[in-house]
Amino acid sequence: MRHIELHFVRYVLPYVSLSADLISAFCGETMEEHKDTLSLMESVKYDQAFMFAYSMRGRTYAHRTMKDDVPDEVILTRIQEIICTFRRVVQKRNEEVELGRLLLVLFEGEVKKSEPGQRSWSVRTDQNKRLVFN
Repeated sequence: MRHIELHFVRYVLPYVSLSADLISAFCGETMEEHKDTLSLMESVKYDQAFMFAYSMRGRTYAHRTMKDDVPDEVILTRIQEIICTFRRVVQKRNEEVELGRLLLVLFEGEVKKSEPGQRSWSVRTDQNKRLVFN
C-alpha cells in the first residue's frame, strides 16, 4: 500500500485496525532492508503484529534454494529492534487515538492468571484488540 493510500484509508476509516506478520533476518536480508521494515512500521502504525525471527525449516523452498546467512547475533538484534519499534509505535498510537474513547467490547471472561483477591477480566474491542481490566 502506498503512503498516500494509507493516509486516505485512515482518513476515511480513522479507527481502522491494521496488522502484519513480520519476519526478521530472512536469508540475505541487508541492513537497509531491515531499516526499511522499521520505517514501514513507523509509517503504517500497525495495531497488531506477529513478529518472528527467521529460522530455516527443512523441506521448504528456502531450505532447498537459499543460504541462511544472517548471523545469530544480528538476528537477535534485529528482532529486538522490531519488537521495540512496534511496542513504542502502538503505545503512542493508542494514546493518541484510543485514550478516552468509548469502545464496544466483547466480554471474554476472567483472566486465568488473575491474582488471588483481585480478579482481572479480558475483553476484545471491535478491532480485535485485547484489553484487561480489574
